[in-house]
Amino acid sequence: MSGFAEKVKSFMKKPQNRLELAVDILCLAASYGLLFLAPDNMNILFWVLFALSAFLFCIGFFRLGFIIDPPKTKKGMLISGSLLVLFGIFLNIVGISKIYASHGSESSISVAVLLLIEAIVMYSITASHADAPCSQWIMSLIVRAAAVLMWIVAVVFAVITSVSDTAIALCIMLIVEGIVLWAMGSGNNPFNSSISHICAVPGMNKTVQELCDALRDTETQLGHPWLGKIRTIKEDTIIYGPSDEDVFVYGYYHFGRFYVAYSNDISYLNEEQANSHRITEIPDNKGKCIGAEALPEAYANMIKQYLENGNIVWSTKLNKSNKKH
Repeated sequence: MSGFAEKVKSFMKKPQNRLELAVDILCLAASYGLLFLAPDNMNILFWVLFALSAFLFCIGFFRLGFIIDPPKTKKGMLISGSLLVLFGIFLNIVGISKIYASHGSESSISVAVLLLIEAIVMYSITASHADAPCSQWIMSLIVRAAAVLMWIVAVVFAVITSVSDTAIALCIMLIVEGIVLWAMGSGNNPFNSSISHICAVPGMNKTVQELCDALRDTETQLGHPWLGKIRTIKEDTIIYGPSDEDVFVYGYYHFGRFYVAYSNDISYLNEEQANSHRITEIPDNKGKCIGAEALPEAYANMIKQYLENGNIVWSTKLNKSNKKH
């Protein structure tokens, strides 16, 4: 954890980073504060506050995930995963308690559903940390055991309360969450980190054009950068590649923050531009290339170094080795 703590301290030294972190935390806190302010009646005010709460959660939670790099040690992963699970359980308890206290009102069910979705996001992120076969098996066992426990609690609660309206609302909530957890236990995890690799570059103060000009002379695994369009992004992006296997890396701004991602879906690029920049991947001095899923981290590291000290150095050295021959 010492290495993770040093990264956090280094991150917090920069005023811009502290401001971004404070804004994200405030967004997350406000998302829950709005739910407590929401009226019991299902009126326009309730739905406005409900929608704002969901929006602020997405902004705060997922931006925080990109700001702070995940811990690399097993102990750090265990601690961060446990905190996410505990917070998810807390959200579940708050949602169920709200239904019980209001005797299954429509507004309480709506709030509980939102909290359930947010809890499942946290469970899913934790489950995605299991990458070794043994840890995946253990995680699958834990998640499926939790699913069965929820189903049992739902049945028992319905029986002891004589299947009241409140019991029906609670049971439906528990059964639905149990089904989702069971699906996660079989590997159907939409938040698995192996699906999408995106790295944030905090403190970016350059335009895409300025960054492209600065990096233009530095050769990387996917050659030199060029300025182009990604089909799903309105603004210009800095692009590396595509390779012979259609892999390309692109950097873009989203909600004021700069991200680096990769894709092998060539349809995102203009066909003529893509063909004119196609390149055979260039190995490092040891004859190796980084796997596609690790490319965003390598390019993000290069950009971070440039922002910190002005030096531009392409390196295949990552925090976690992920190379291909």
